[in-house]
Amino acid sequence: MSADTAQADDVLWGQWMLQAQCGDRSAYHALLRAVTPYVRAIARRYVGPGEDAEDALQEVLLVVHRIRHTYEPGRPFKPWLATIASRRCIDLLRRRSHRQQHECGSDPDFDAATQVAGPDESLARVHVADRMRDAVGALPERQREAIRLLRLDELSLREASSQSRQSEGALKVACHRALKTLRRIVIDKGHLHD
Repeated sequence: MSADTAQADDVLWGQWMLQAQCGDRSAYHALLRAVTPYVRAIARRYVGPGEDAEDALQEVLLVVHRIRHTYEPGRPFKPWLATIASRRCIDLLRRRSHRQQHECGSDPDFDAATQVAGPDESLARVHVADRMRDAVGALPERQREAIRLLRLDELSLREASSQSRQSEGALKVACHRALKTLRRIVIDKGHLHD
């Protein structure tokens, strides 16, 4: 792609985004169709080809949709989009790495816990899950939200902060307090072992 073509794309994409910000759905759809190959190429560069790149593409497009109001008309569009795409891909790589670090190999406790359970064990697990759900549900709202975003949804602090409109520090504190409370309620008081 020549520099002239790249610059023309940048100008056109910026115009479409401005129109989309003003409510023009056809311009927005044209923009999404046009940027898809560009974002896919960025995703492939970070996460490799295949399903991971397609997942990254979809996540980037969702983020663009959520934060399209932050694009400033008159500014270059491609760098704005490339920054979003690369940051999202890095977050996905972090999450993938986090999952891989926490996957269990041949840990005997893990192997025993994942074997097919009999009716008594299955019922006990259901009770444990119910107690855990109740314990999380009893947390204050900000702590519940911090647990959901940071632990269950595995968002980065930056993403969780943006989504919750809480500062990263407030989220860290809320998550720490929630985990401390859950540990005290669920484990220290023996609620899981009733």
